[in-house]
Amino acid sequence: MNKKESIETAQRFFGWLERRYGGNLPLDATKVLVSDRLRRADIEQLVSHEILALHIPNFYDRATSRQLGARMAKLAEEGGAINWKISTSKGLESSDVSTLGAHEPFNIASATGEEEKYFKGVRKELRDRREPSQTLWPVDKLRLELDEAWHAGAGIARDKATGHVMGAGLARIMIGPTRWKKGHIHVDEMAPLKSSSGLFSANIYLQMPQPQALEIWPLNIRSRWDWYRNAVLLSGLACQDAEAQARLRHELGASHLIEVEPGDMVLICVQRPHAAVGFTSSTRVS
Repeated sequence: MNKKESIETAQRFFGWLERRYGGNLPLDATKVLVSDRLRRADIEQLVSHEILALHIPNFYDRATSRQLGARMAKLAEEGGAINWKISTSKGLESSDVSTLGAHEPFNIASATGEEEKYFKGVRKELRDRREPSQTLWPVDKLRLELDEAWHAGAGIARDKATGHVMGAGLARIMIGPTRWKKGHIHVDEMAPLKSSSGLFSANIYLQMPQPQALEIWPLNIRSRWDWYRNAVLLSGLACQDAEAQARLRHELGASHLIEVEPGDMVLICVQRPHAAVGFTSSTRVS
């Protein structure tokens, strides 16, 4: 059996499995928690999946957020942004998101064999963002407060093979009109939720075309069986296909919509389906 035949056989099997056992997606009753600051108890609820998201209004100064957002939007609109390509079953594909900074996201550098260039860019990015600023860079503020709040502390990850420092965060740019009007539903890691581990992200919003920032769905998959029996549906989380996106929205049901202002921060588990809400004009910076 060649590769093509193997793929077709697997597709037929998972199609049969979903028709026979799929549906009734496991959804939980978790909510978005709004807090006035970063607290250990709130972080623990997030990482154990007791809450859906942690929203901290005015985490970063609003006036400074607007200034930084306007400056970065101008750079991006002048062509300074790099498209954040996403990994799909078809390989790397362009998306609605671009980045500003001295290095690409690690998934792109790894896929193109440019890890050394990435590590050099990370060091430059960390230095460049601090030097012209009279206040803490948003990611540095998060690093400090997370280190203080989390019981085990928090630091920048290191590459296990070389010891090089990894990127702490990049400016994310979306320029309207976005390709996906409602937003592209996806996950950053396809794996069952575990109370002992997970993949999480934080977004600090600097400039918004509209208050609506993020949709997130309380999908609560805890076993590989739940993944396998819905494999065809959930494969839509890793591709940019309009039909698959429409089916996901129908099957996942109502989302939790998070609205923000400049300076707000939102933390989520990126194993949960989520989507940056699309818009028709202006530039979004976070």
